[in-house]
Amino acid sequence: MDNRSQKTNHPNLTTNYEPPFVSALHAAGRKHGTPISATFELTTGCNFNCRTCYIHDTDAHLCPQEELSAEQWLEIGRQAFEAGTVFLLLTGGEPLMRPDFKQIYTGLKDMGFMISVNTNGALLCGEIADLFEKNPPMRLNVSLYSDSGEGYLRQCGVDAFDHVISNIRHMKAAGVQIQLNMAITPENRSRFKQTYALSRELGLHCRCTTYLYPPARRQNNSCDFNRLTPEDAGTLRVRYALMQGKDRMLEFSVTQLAEMLENTCDDLGLPGEGVRCRAGNTSYWVNAAGQMLMCGMIPTPCGNVLNEGFAACCKQAHAFMQSVRMPAKCTACKLRPLCCVCPAACHAETGSFTDTPQYLCRMSERIALELTRLEKGEDRT
Repeated sequence: MDNRSQKTNHPNLTTNYEPPFVSALHAAGRKHGTPISATFELTTGCNFNCRTCYIHDTDAHLCPQEELSAEQWLEIGRQAFEAGTVFLLLTGGEPLMRPDFKQIYTGLKDMGFMISVNTNGALLCGEIADLFEKNPPMRLNVSLYSDSGEGYLRQCGVDAFDHVISNIRHMKAAGVQIQLNMAITPENRSRFKQTYALSRELGLHCRCTTYLYPPARRQNNSCDFNRLTPEDAGTLRVRYALMQGKDRMLEFSVTQLAEMLENTCDDLGLPGEGVRCRAGNTSYWVNAAGQMLMCGMIPTPCGNVLNEGFAACCKQAHAFMQSVRMPAKCTACKLRPLCCVCPAACHAETGSFTDTPQYLCRMSERIALELTRLEKGEDRT
């Protein structure tokens, strides 16, 4: 789900890096029912095989002949643009694997979209590098899995570290805006600090995630999914916030740190209220089969865009999200400000929007414990 920028009491401390005009557009879109942003999932195929992936199975992803053609994606783009969409995220799988990626990207860019691209970085070379140098995206979101080839091999099944870092340096030198994303897992947690330090060496912001959604969209749901324990996820979330503060040379109180960890989606209202995040309100997802999803982590489709049209599917998704009610226990919980609970997390963890995700309960309890320890001066490393 999309995150909103939220400021804390400290004027220089923010939970993410969204420009104010983006927040303003989404606020206007919510008021007028306009789909401000969309994600196009161009493929479920990938050249990596990460155990934590929410979608990719080496034996169960769509074959190229089953995926939408470039012409079909451009038609969906045309409809999205006419509906008022401004921002597009192109993702996968690995979207750069598509041999027609240049055609899709250029066609959508020519329509006037502000485009971001998710990639593992291994294919940011050759013709793709030339494409982005001449016609750069608004931002490249590059996954950074470790600080070594050995770490990449454990996490992704591919020793692509040196190649990825070389590609990142090349794109940065060409002036392309890049954000690094790191999912912290049992395979790379021991190198978390070193990997974060590498992002600083590269001069790039690294957005670290300790909560990983269960792979509810994988066809093979018995896959070897591996994530942190909820206690480790909570501890490392606090450690990441501390590292960010030190990195910006800030001194802040435990209260400010707690605010930094607040749920930026503002998903929950009072018990019984509906969802207030952007998914199904101003943000929509089209999967590789052309189905409209409220959110990439919620597998329930709301129509086929090619058959029913982008605008009509948006209305179906919006109506569905208006019917969703969050767990009353979550909305009344005193730890809610520290919890990253959202409709997608509830559904992925429990199979229901109204059941409480115990993983996130335990994670939030650990975050609260870590903040208490900090307040007592027990640890600030």
